[in-house]
Amino acid sequence: MASSSEAGASDLAKVTELEIDDLLNNLDLRDDELDDVVIRVDEVKEFQKEARWMAIGKVHTTRSFSVEALFGKMKAIWNLSRDPIRREAGENLFVFQMHCLGDWKKVVHQGPWMFRGWAVLIEDYDGREDPEKVSFGGLFVWAQIHGIPELYRKVHIVDELARRIGKPKEVQMTPKLF
Repeated sequence: MASSSEAGASDLAKVTELEIDDLLNNLDLRDDELDDVVIRVDEVKEFQKEARWMAIGKVHTTRSFSVEALFGKMKAIWNLSRDPIRREAGENLFVFQMHCLGDWKKVVHQGPWMFRGWAVLIEDYDGREDPEKVSFGGLFVWAQIHGIPELYRKVHIVDELARRIGKPKEVQMTPKLF
């Protein structure tokens, strides 16, 4: 009797494994299965409202790091009115949603942001595009070029020198001292 109940449990386990394998194979959606999914225009407008004040960020490193440490550091640096909604969207890639326009402007436009000496690139994000395909425009930095003789301290020459570093946003011949 014991052997028949063991055989029954074994058969049940095999059936369950087959069912699980079959269910797992159905997790991938094919393009033809998406044809039946219809999103109404009013729903799209509502989704767009919900997706406002979003940003996407990328930590520019190949080294591993604690995601919680990143979020904790950015929370302290940004000092926003409310903590943003955040999620991982890929390798070193994160989506943030702020709760107000002022917080969004601060995060997206008041960088550059750094985490452990690595650049944190931030771009505006509409929530539609695949996060892995978002193009990051770069990082603005302030650079000084020392040792230019007075004879050659001309805007077009300094601009030419600055272009060897990257794409200059602005050239200041007499920057304000802090």
